[in-house]
Amino acid sequence: MTTSAHLAASPASVMPGDEIRIPLELRNSGHLVEAYGFEVLGPAAAWTVVEPSTLSLMPNTAGTVELVVRPPRDSTVPPGGLAYAVRVLPQEQPEHATVPEGLLDIGAYADFTAELTPRMSQGRTGARFQLALDNRGNHPLTVSLAAKDQSEALRFTLPAAPTVVAPGRAAFVRVPVRARRRMWRGVPTPHPFQVTAAPAEGVDPVTLDGTLLHRPVLTAAALKALIAVLALLALLAVAWFALLRPVVRGAAKEAVKGPVQAAESKAADAKDTADRAADAASAGPGGGKPGPGPTTSPTPGTGPAAQPQANLFSYRLTASAAAGGTKSTTFTVPDDKVLRLTDLVLENPQGDSGTVTFSVGGKPLLAPALENFREQDFHWASALLAGPKEEITITLTCRTVGRPPAAPAPSGCSAAALLSGTLE
Repeated sequence: MTTSAHLAASPASVMPGDEIRIPLELRNSGHLVEAYGFEVLGPAAAWTVVEPSTLSLMPNTAGTVELVVRPPRDSTVPPGGLAYAVRVLPQEQPEHATVPEGLLDIGAYADFTAELTPRMSQGRTGARFQLALDNRGNHPLTVSLAAKDQSEALRFTLPAAPTVVAPGRAAFVRVPVRARRRMWRGVPTPHPFQVTAAPAEGVDPVTLDGTLLHRPVLTAAALKALIAVLALLALLAVAWFALLRPVVRGAAKEAVKGPVQAAESKAADAKDTADRAADAASAGPGGGKPGPGPTTSPTPGTGPAAQPQANLFSYRLTASAAAGGTKSTTFTVPDDKVLRLTDLVLENPQGDSGTVTFSVGGKPLLAPALENFREQDFHWASALLAGPKEEITITLTCRTVGRPPAAPAPSGCSAAALLSGTLE
């Protein structure tokens, strides 16, 4: 054999994202000048090059080239031992090719983030939040969850067992939050809290802030409606005792007045007949006349006219834009209608980066950054009003297209807005 090759450093340790150079020593034991080419074999070939790419050696001389190994910092490069080889190809005598083998020790790294959505939610008893655990490292993470609030006014429902997140994947955990006591009336009270996601592999924990806006069971509108109902019941009671009840009693008396007078007349006739028989005297028959007939009861008045009812309204706006572009989607209020907007939910399903602007009548009201949320909702006690032919618009500005887990890479950014309220 006229060619020999040896890898000087094996095994060799390298971290993803770093670079290592491994010497490859060659010797030409033949009698001809030989030129050599190189081919890296195995999974490491995608991120390994040989410098220089060719080498010429005189007879009975030796030389060295270097394997430059640059494993990417990506979850697809698992930690542990990775075998590789280099095929050394002599140009003059290809039958004397040799394949030295080596071993790489790929290091493990962690890249962990977490996100709580929405950051603030509201409810009369509680609300549901969602925690996204994102493992961008190259080995699985076991994440434990804990939650607390300083006022101890909330209860949290967390998984009893830690959550295992595979490398390059995201896990979603629902976090129901409930108030310990029910608030019957008053103003909405915010309760801030913190959720901590702590991986067990020595990775720094991530602490996330959230807020539950505790709303009273009886709102100001509900109290007004209850007072109105009680006032209506009181008015009906007054109308019954002051107007309808005397009318009913009068009608009853008038209904029995005629029969009573007829019975009294018959009794008087019978008495006169008996007196005439006893006295043996003739007397003109007496007769009673029937009293006046019953009177007609007055017609009771009608109640207040029914109030017009507003129609429930729900509409979804979606917008898509390529990276670096802007796209708007608009809803126009009908000509003879007024939209009373009470709820808004913004969605960023792909995890894109950029902004989404919410405008009413050409006036921007909200412009949150896409990277700060996957789903965010807004609720207004005082509704936003949009008049006839007024436009409600969402404008999507795409900076970076997201990459949803376990799904094909999208071609552009995508966002949506769910509008809820009443159309009057």
